[in-house]
Amino acid sequence: MHTRLALVAAVLLVGLAGVAAPFAAPAAAQSGPAVGFGDGQTTVAQGDVATVDLQLRNTDQATLRIRSSDQRYRATLRVRDGDDDGTVRVRVNTFRGADGDAADRFTAEGDADTARLLAESSGTDASTFDTGRYNLIVSTAETSVASVLRVDAPDAGDSDTSVVGPDATPQPDNQTGAEADPETDAEETAREDGNAATDETAAADAADTAASPAVSAARGDRVRTRFSVGGLGGVLESPAPARNLVYPADSAPGAQTTHTMQTTPTDSLSMRSLTIDYGVDDSTPPASVHQFSRSDIEAIGVDETGDGYVDRSVGIAIQNVRTSTDGRVTLTFDRSITVSENHTFLLASATQNPDVTGAEDVSVTLHGDQTTHRDRGTVLYGPAGQGTLGYGVDLRPTAADGDAPTAPLAAVETTYDPDDGGLVATADTDAFETGEYAMTLAVGEAAPEPVPRVSLRERFAVVEPSVEFTDSSVGDDPLLSVTADTNLAPGGSVIVRVEAEEPNGGISQVLNCVATVDADGTITCAFDLQNPASDFDIEVTAQRDDAVIGGPVEYN
Repeated sequence: MHTRLALVAAVLLVGLAGVAAPFAAPAAAQSGPAVGFGDGQTTVAQGDVATVDLQLRNTDQATLRIRSSDQRYRATLRVRDGDDDGTVRVRVNTFRGADGDAADRFTAEGDADTARLLAESSGTDASTFDTGRYNLIVSTAETSVASVLRVDAPDAGDSDTSVVGPDATPQPDNQTGAEADPETDAEETAREDGNAATDETAAADAADTAASPAVSAARGDRVRTRFSVGGLGGVLESPAPARNLVYPADSAPGAQTTHTMQTTPTDSLSMRSLTIDYGVDDSTPPASVHQFSRSDIEAIGVDETGDGYVDRSVGIAIQNVRTSTDGRVTLTFDRSITVSENHTFLLASATQNPDVTGAEDVSVTLHGDQTTHRDRGTVLYGPAGQGTLGYGVDLRPTAADGDAPTAPLAAVETTYDPDDGGLVATADTDAFETGEYAMTLAVGEAAPEPVPRVSLRERFAVVEPSVEFTDSSVGDDPLLSVTADTNLAPGGSVIVRVEAEEPNGGISQVLNCVATVDADGTITCAFDLQNPASDFDIEVTAQRDDAVIGGPVEYN
C-alpha cells in the first residue's frame, strides 16, 4: 500500500513539472548519471539550424533521438561532452542538401564536444525537415528525458541598410549606425504635405526618393545590409561557392558559362606564366578545356583594392595559350606581371562545365621569375554551387550601371542569425571607388522549396570621408575646444591633431585627441594648452588611417 502511494505521488510531481524536466536522475543523492535539456522546446524555421542544449551530469556521453510526430523521420545521435562542462549544444541542420553528407547535418558547438549520427531514416525526399513537432529524447542506460523541436515555415520580410564604423561589432538588427528607409521617408513626406500635395505628387516624390541611395557611407566605413529572409541558415552552413578557387556563374552540369578563378599570393612575385589544372587528382575537367583560346578570356588581371574588379588588366601581355586533354591550361606572358602581396589575380573565361555534380579539385600555379605561388581548391557543380552563396541563393554588390565584380564576394562578409535580423551582408567601402552601388539578394529555384523566392535590392553610395570644423575662434582660456561635423559613421573614431606655436618662436606643442563620432555626426575634443589659447598660432587637422580628412584649419 505504501509503495503504491509513493508511485502515485511521484507521477503527480513529474506532471506538474512539465513535459521536459531539467534533469532525470536516480533518487538517491544524484550520484548516478543525469541528463536533461536546457529548454523545454526549441523552435526553428524550415531550412535553418536548430541548437538543442543538452545537460549532462555524472556522465560525458548520452544518446539523442529525434522523432517526427508521425514517425516518418527518425534520427539517433551519440553525443559526448569533451570538456566536462556538463553541456553539449547540438546543431541540427533542417536543410537536407542532396550533395551533402548526412552526418554533417548534426554537429556539436565547441571543438571539444562531438555529435555523431548513428542512424537516420525518412519517409520523404523533401530537401528540408517537414514542418511540425519533433520529439527529442536524451538518454543514458539509466535515465531519459523528453523535449520538443518545432519546425515552422520560414518568413520573408523586408531589407534595410545602415552604415557602421570599421570596428563595429555585428548588429543585424541595426541598433548601431545611420539607417535610412526611403519608402518610409517618402510616405512621411507625403503625410506632412497633406492637402498641399496630390496623390500624383506624392507618388513622384516616393519614386524620386526610392531611386536615390538609402545611405551614404564614407570610404573606410562599412555598409551593412540586412535581408530578413528565413530558412537560409542550412544553405549558409557550407562555404560560399563564390569564394572557391574557381566559381562557375552557372553551376549546372554541362552548362556553357563563365568560370572565375581568384588567387591571392601571400608574397609578391613577378609572374611569367599561369597554369590552371582542372584534372588534379583525377578530377573531371571541363568538356572543352582542351579548346581554350585567348578569345575565351573575358577578364584577366590584378585586383589591387579588394573590391573584386580587375584594376590592372594584363590581357595585352598574353603571349601564348597551351592546353592539354588532361585539364591543364597554361598562359604565358611577354613580360613579367607583378602581383603584389595580398593582391588578387583574377581570370574570368568562357567554359563549359563537365557533366558532373559536386566538388571537383582544381589547382592554380603562378610561375614567377624567382618565386612560385601555388593554390589548391575546388570548383562546385550542381545545385550546391548555384548562386554566390549556393543552392540558388545569390548575393552580390553591383555598380550603378549594373556592372558586377568579377569576384562577387571579394569585399563582402556575410553573417546569418534568424533571431537577430536574418542574412546580413557587410561591404567594406575601403575597397570601393566613390559612386553609387546596390547590394542585391535573389533566391532562385535551386533554393530549398520552403525558402521564400525573393529579389531584394538596397542602394548605397560611397563618398570620400570628410570633417568640417565648425568654430575656429579661440579665447584666453588655456582649454581649446574643437568641434566638427563629419560624414563618418556614428561610433567611428578620428584623430584630431592640434599644432600650437607661439608667434615669437617660444612654446611649440603638438597634441592629439581620439574622438568618437556621436549619433548626430559631430565630434568634440578638448585640448589643454597650459597657456591662453589666444597666445598661439593654431592649426587643426583630422586624420583617419594616417590620411588627412579635415583641415588644416587655422585657429586664431
